[in-house]
Amino acid sequence: ALGGVPPPYHRPNSGRPGKGSGAGRGLCGDVHLVSTPAGARVGDVKVDTSVRKREVKFDVALERLAADTEYSLHARVTADGQGVREFRSRPFKGTDLHEGRFAFKEEWEPDRLWDLHTPRNTYQVTLSLEEAGERVLDTSFSVRFGYREFWIDGRDFYLNGSRIFLSAVPLDNAQIGAALAGYEGARESLERLKSFGINFV
Repeated sequence: ALGGVPPPYHRPNSGRPGKGSGAGRGLCGDVHLVSTPAGARVGDVKVDTSVRKREVKFDVALERLAADTEYSLHARVTADGQGVREFRSRPFKGTDLHEGRFAFKEEWEPDRLWDLHTPRNTYQVTLSLEEAGERVLDTSFSVRFGYREFWIDGRDFYLNGSRIFLSAVPLDNAQIGAALAGYEGARESLERLKSFGINFV
């Protein structure tokens, strides 16, 4: 609002009260409008992957489902814009939700695993909520994920079935300064840490 523009200062610590003004009109910057269906819709989407079980789990928040209507979820997984796999849940009703969420698992062992040396091995998934007859009611935004599994066995850490040794330090770029908190500063810090063996921050 123009009324929020601070008055000009003619010398340090001495401002004159006055009405704010500005040369521009309208909105500054980008504006994004997001619409949602009035009825049943998809909320948060969580993807869990298990290398040991060779399965993927989709855990989805759903809103405004009718108690007596049958629904199903259709998951479409892509990589680099190309279709990889599709999964469909069993039919369910609004009464089958647990704390507003519905989850289903499917067997899947992809060719590409996310790992320390393969950070670009990622997938995208969109979840569609469908009514009987495969009529689409709502589709989620694309969610990026890596197929990987990290677990602890006794004192040992494992990533994707291989024992992993983590050498960790705190990453405090944001506390040091704005320049180091940006992309270029953070990348330089990570590459420097990696050069002498740090693989976890």
